[in-house]
Amino acid sequence: MCDRNGGRRLRQWLIEQIDSSMYPGLIWENDEKSMFRIPWKHAGKQDYNQEVDASIFKAWAVFKGKFKEGDKAEPATWKTRLRCALNKSPDFEEVTDRSQLDISEPYKVYRIVPEEEQKSFSQMVISFYYGGKLVGQATTTCPEGCRLSLSQPGLPGTKLYGPEGLELVRFPPADAIPSERQRQVTRKLFGHLERGVLLHSSRQGVFVKRLCQGRVFCSGNAVVCKGRPNKLERDEVVQVFDTSQFFRELQQFYNSQGRLPDGRVVLCFGEEFPDMAPLRSKLILVQIEQLYVRQLAEEAGKSCGAGSVMQAPEEPPPDQVFRMFPDICASHQRPFFRENQQITV
Repeated sequence: MCDRNGGRRLRQWLIEQIDSSMYPGLIWENDEKSMFRIPWKHAGKQDYNQEVDASIFKAWAVFKGKFKEGDKAEPATWKTRLRCALNKSPDFEEVTDRSQLDISEPYKVYRIVPEEEQKSFSQMVISFYYGGKLVGQATTTCPEGCRLSLSQPGLPGTKLYGPEGLELVRFPPADAIPSERQRQVTRKLFGHLERGVLLHSSRQGVFVKRLCQGRVFCSGNAVVCKGRPNKLERDEVVQVFDTSQFFRELQQFYNSQGRLPDGRVVLCFGEEFPDMAPLRSKLILVQIEQLYVRQLAEEAGKSCGAGSVMQAPEEPPPDQVFRMFPDICASHQRPFFRENQQITV
């Protein structure tokens, strides 16, 4: 997940270093000071000078307490650390079309992302479906991300799973499920979901980290293997949605070269997904959308007479779920709920 405080420290620190003019090649790219160049010479080049070409990377290592005078010099490691910090921080975005890496004094260009812009992409609309029925919905507002969990915050003895500062989005209770048997099995599945999952949304996309014991499967445009069950490994951060890919496909749609792209991520708890089973047979499905992407998709649908493609009603009947998830559903039918339902861990 994103280290927001670390990102803020990097932002302020880096701006101060650029303004200091102490580091050769580290300069502002434009008069507005919204973009900057950072030297990016490879250590293998004949004219590489560690004192000059690695100076800003070394300074970051010193600032973070990763290097002090007398330690073994590791310019490649210093560079990797700053590169990773820039890529992880929501405050920065590489401007690849301005970067110059094939010249004698190569450099990369990064843009400082305004806070308001970070917020079009940090907000998520999270919808909960039990047995194919919408039972709850929440819109997140915390830039750090959120944790989907059953825990009630602030109670004595409550364990905190994940970084502090994350917004807590709770699974709706199973009370609203009409079938008593389904309620029982759903509550049994809840017993394996205490730690929940962490979600983070940024300009790059949507990232998820499974903490819970119960298995979690997913779909999304960044998932490598489409059309078959995709299991999230425990304690691994996985990108499940690529915002840039969505924008490219949306442009193709407007150019009449493709269909309206799907901006949704779906998590399925305890059961394999996607598969041939209808969605109304799944105990717990959670749909995640970046709010900004959802708005773009809805506008695109309306402008082309397809407004109902992306927009889900408040409480869709079970059969309508097939139209809401056209890419991951099949017409194969089976009973709404299986008596021998297995809870997978």
